[in-house]
Amino acid sequence: MLFRRSLSIFAVAVLAAVVPAGLASAQAAPTVGVVNPAKVFNDMQETLDLKQKLQGERGAIENEEKARVKDVEDARAAARLFNPGTEEFKKKNQDFMRKAIELQTWRELTKADLARQQKTQMKDLFTKIESATKEVAVAKKIDLVLVDQRADLPEDLEPLTVDQIRALINQRTILHTDSKLDISGEVIAVLNAQYKNRK
Repeated sequence: MLFRRSLSIFAVAVLAAVVPAGLASAQAAPTVGVVNPAKVFNDMQETLDLKQKLQGERGAIENEEKARVKDVEDARAAARLFNPGTEEFKKKNQDFMRKAIELQTWRELTKADLARQQKTQMKDLFTKIESATKEVAVAKKIDLVLVDQRADLPEDLEPLTVDQIRALINQRTILHTDSKLDISGEVIAVLNAQYKNRK
């Protein structure tokens, strides 16, 4: 009996001497970080510059639209100077109709072009956020980065339906995180440095 006990203790001691290093590394808990992509997207300098550029472009588009609308109105007023059925009326009315159709076409093309630009920019920015997140995670030896996406619940729930409240709650991907795990600020710093170097 004593021999068996001694043999068991010896076996455990041998296993303890051989296994710990491999077992400890296999059981090491993964390091985790979180990033709030919406915060990164809104706070990165490239987004701020793009918003400013877009505002300038929208101002130019609004001015062009005003000029085109005035041109259509002037063409309509010119057609009204002549009696319907006269040759002059037909010519002026055709000019008015052509300009009205051109205005509508221009609006649709401009709207589609702006939407295409915004979609492309959003995709490009998200790709950059992903890449910068990976860079920070590798530098900090973080194994897993989670998306911290929390839609705030409004104080006044009265105007919301039960389904709307449920949707807001379901949008939350994390209920709690320690602020030391949040690497959003570091991701923004990497993105801003990269953007500055590209300018």
